[in-house]
Amino acid sequence: MAEISGLPAFWEEFCSLGQEVDYFVTARLFDGIPAAWPHELNYIRWRHLVATELGVDPMAVQLVGSARLGYSLNPGKNFRRFREGSDLDIAVISPELFDQAWSELREMIEDEFFENKKNYLRKLVFEECIALDIMLPRLSFGERWSRSKDSFIQDLGENFLNCEVNYRLYRSHKSLRNYQAKSVRIARDRAVEEGVHHG
Repeated sequence: MAEISGLPAFWEEFCSLGQEVDYFVTARLFDGIPAAWPHELNYIRWRHLVATELGVDPMAVQLVGSARLGYSLNPGKNFRRFREGSDLDIAVISPELFDQAWSELREMIEDEFFENKKNYLRKLVFEECIALDIMLPRLSFGERWSRSKDSFIQDLGENFLNCEVNYRLYRSHKSLRNYQAKSVRIARDRAVEEGVHHG
């Protein structure tokens, strides 16, 4: 069965928000309830629990990615719609933790374990974003954050039991906004190229 692309849904929402990249990021990625959210669960309370568990301010936690929008903005995933087993991408904004992780990462990056990931890691750090999937277990706060993943999923209920939690650590809200805006621009350009029109 072919995956249904979320690109038409993105384009429809993007058009309804005036085709403004920055406003789309504000309205759809930073405000409101995520598309895939279970109705019986309060999103603000869940974010608060996540933040408390991770030791950061609740305003520093955002759910992004396909769970937030209902579809991925990643062309590599063919803008796939959120479904059971999709990842839950949690963005954490913390200058202190970013600097700590960056400092630890600088020592780790020389390890042969990361040999084929160096360019990827450097690119992300340059964008003030650290994807914690590969190095989380090796960071000083990694064990605590890894242990928390299961409880975050359990809180969401059975439809999310096959989901994997991914953390991304951002130096600032601006870094997160820039990163998300870049993804929105890529999706917009692809929608235009492919002639996706709503209605």
